[in-house]
Amino acid sequence: MAHKTKKVRRTKGRNKHTTHVTTKASKAPKTPKIANAPKPAATGVRSEAARRTAEGKFTKVIFNQIGGKECRRFAAMTWKERDAYMAKPENAVVQERYEAHMASVGTK
Repeated sequence: MAHKTKKVRRTKGRNKHTTHVTTKASKAPKTPKIANAPKPAATGVRSEAARRTAEGKFTKVIFNQIGGKECRRFAAMTWKERDAYMAKPENAVVQERYEAHMASVGTK
């Protein structure tokens, strides 16, 4: 029958077989945060489109009203597609409705 090995009790503190640990230097005190500091605005394409939608108070219903009979997919378009669509001379009616909406909302 095999003998059990005796468990060695480890001592707390520095052991002669370990290396000496240096103490950490104290850190400089943190500067207090400003309470109402504005966050930097996101600059991505999607965030810019979301901002443009929010500023103009656009909803799917508003987009369909602006797009009207000429463009039933107006709400599903991206801003790039909408701008290209409204830039065409044959869509001057849509452009007028868009401008009228922007004037009623009060956005520049």
